[in-house]
Amino acid sequence: MKRQRSQSWEPQSFENSELIRQQSERPINDQNSIFSMIVNHNVIKDISIIDTYKEVDNISMHKKHFVNYVIKIKTDYFDYTVAKRYSEFEKLYDQISNILHKLPKFPEKKLIKSNSKKNIAERREMLEQLLKYILRNLNNQMHYFLNFLNIQQQFLKGGFGQNVRLHEMSKDEFGLSDLREETKLVASNEQEKMVFHYIAKLNERNDERSKTFQKMEKYFFGKTQHLGSQVLKFMLIGDDQRQKGVIELLKNTSKDFQSHISCVSGMQFLRKMLEYDYNPYADFFLKVFAEVSIKQLKKMGISFHVCGTNKQLCKQDTLLLIYKYVKVNDLKPEFISFLLEDQETLTEFQQFKEAYQQKKEEGFQFIMDSAENLQKETTPIKSNSKEKLSILDQEPSIEQLKEIESNQSIIWKQVQEFENHRIQHVQGQIVRTVHPLKCSLNRAIEILTTQKHKWVETMIVRQIIKKIEDNKQIVAETYLWQDKQLFKKVVFFSEEIMIINDDNFEIQMRPVFDCQSYEQYQKCDEKSQKLQVTYGIYKNGITTVTIIQNLFDKVQQLQYTPVLLKEVDYFEKTVQQLKLLQTE
Repeated sequence: MKRQRSQSWEPQSFENSELIRQQSERPINDQNSIFSMIVNHNVIKDISIIDTYKEVDNISMHKKHFVNYVIKIKTDYFDYTVAKRYSEFEKLYDQISNILHKLPKFPEKKLIKSNSKKNIAERREMLEQLLKYILRNLNNQMHYFLNFLNIQQQFLKGGFGQNVRLHEMSKDEFGLSDLREETKLVASNEQEKMVFHYIAKLNERNDERSKTFQKMEKYFFGKTQHLGSQVLKFMLIGDDQRQKGVIELLKNTSKDFQSHISCVSGMQFLRKMLEYDYNPYADFFLKVFAEVSIKQLKKMGISFHVCGTNKQLCKQDTLLLIYKYVKVNDLKPEFISFLLEDQETLTEFQQFKEAYQQKKEEGFQFIMDSAENLQKETTPIKSNSKEKLSILDQEPSIEQLKEIESNQSIIWKQVQEFENHRIQHVQGQIVRTVHPLKCSLNRAIEILTTQKHKWVETMIVRQIIKKIEDNKQIVAETYLWQDKQLFKKVVFFSEEIMIINDDNFEIQMRPVFDCQSYEQYQKCDEKSQKLQVTYGIYKNGITTVTIIQNLFDKVQQLQYTPVLLKEVDYFEKTVQQLKLLQTE
């Protein structure tokens, strides 16, 4: 809710005059920024004279008292009052008359009974009409009027200086009004061309928005490093003349369920773009998202998504988006209230914020409960979600991977499948690969260890660094990975434990965190950590190999994300290489 500023005409308010004087002497850039924001965005909603009071006049020889007119100013963020004398109104009128030439009539001076009740009432009415007229015609030349209202001091006193930028920013500041003109911006790669394609499609076909958002999700995740900040801003807020951006397209007041499913798909798209599990360049996208103005973000219709009829579908995604926006911009309470519009939405946000922060403090992964595929909303989910979450929240370990593999309630998301070979994942972090190999158990072990570099596309070499026991050793696996335009060598130092029986085997790989003594054996650009368990079961001439790993290391996540998002089509080639090795 908006705050009510203490009334400046009360005696105690003058105790802060020195503080206000110091604040008013801040650099002129602060003042211009605040004034521009007030004028450009109609921050003052109403102005009126709500009271009058007399004060002893110790200067004039003709009057015992002078009259103060108490002005109430209502803004987007707070309401406040300021008291002004007739002489101050007179100075304002002289200043503004140079800019506005059809001002209402100004009340005349009277030497006799100037402070009578009747005269004060008439003046009050005329002065209020003057204030309202100026407000209706307010422009950037009228800084004198804003100074008259002491509005800069009110903003600075409330600590609003750091947040003004967010209200003030507009499409013109982004340079988006003619974004697609060659002089401003042209698509520099295929990904940027696809931004314009998808935004146009979202604007043209309302009934296809859900599918379009899902296509965007598949296409853009892991590729945002190819998009410039201007193009990402265009994706979010569109341009003035041609296209609406994703944020405004998410506004939905329809009670139609299918329409709401479309905006839920959009919320899910934005939320995933801000999560490292889906987008390794989430920090860059968050930076761009945080630069969207408050008024632009309000176009999303936040309260409808949080408190509307179908709120259960997108409430969590919406609140997480707002939480990240508020946190990265360090928004003041008044700006948060303005953004969220009503008390119910504000209460929901505060509860979400407390729960989210508590989860982070406890060290748990916060997992959203919105559906992965909205088109399956009507399909009953048989899995035990609580059990699933408890497993995923465990500390990364071999035991955790075994528990996930044996748990039938876990739903694996299919990434690719080719000739019964498949790759799947859970939450973008636990990855399972299945390879049916037409070979013996011992041959399968060779393929997975000493000959691994022959079928894993990015692997260079595998070395045994130290033999600990017959079935336990320290190994170093080196990969050549691409990071943007550069290639670098990444090495995994792991403790490998092998358990072999008559018709099955198990290979465990645990990270070696203290690997300084081994680094001399394998020079690299970066080190990473591997947590993996591999099962092999032999039956009827086929050894079915299942590899499960936890991508808990950021270096590994960056490499695997394009694979999970189907941006790197290497899987068929891997299967072909394995088929060749089976016959050797």
